[in-house]
Amino acid sequence: MSCRGFLVQNKTITLITGAYNSGKTTALLAYLKEKDYPENHLCGFVSLAKAEKTCYRLKDLFSGIEQVALSEQYMSAGRKVGRFFVDDAVFAWANAQIVERLGCARLAVFDELGRFELEGRGFDPSFRRALATADLDIVATVRQIFLQEVIDYYALDTYTLSIRQV
Repeated sequence: MSCRGFLVQNKTITLITGAYNSGKTTALLAYLKEKDYPENHLCGFVSLAKAEKTCYRLKDLFSGIEQVALSEQYMSAGRKVGRFFVDDAVFAWANAQIVERLGCARLAVFDELGRFELEGRGFDPSFRRALATADLDIVATVRQIFLQEVIDYYALDTYTLSIRQV
């Protein structure tokens, strides 16, 4: 086994889980504050929603730039998924930002992993790259109903896995 493979397999992955609207993103932000990583050692995104949960913006933790990824309002570039229009170009941008910073980051943040990733969309490309990056810990939010599927899909039980329930 190579040293790189050994390091990758021994990374720590923290999953923050709970029901819909249970405070997973709030718990994630508290986790980041507790860990106190310098901004230049972070990569990833948090999902910010309006109070009524009709629109979600992805916020880059490195640059602070936000873009609308899901909205109940029609988006010409969006595909309809349930009640939302999803802008795949925003997810492509987010994935590119994460991948670009993986080499210097010590923590990769994904808010959240779920239905899109299980379909090979959303954050799937950058999450897979993060899993394959040595010397990088990962924290992600996962809705409780998708937790076991996400663990199985990405074989997360082969890593040091910590699950925090909110």
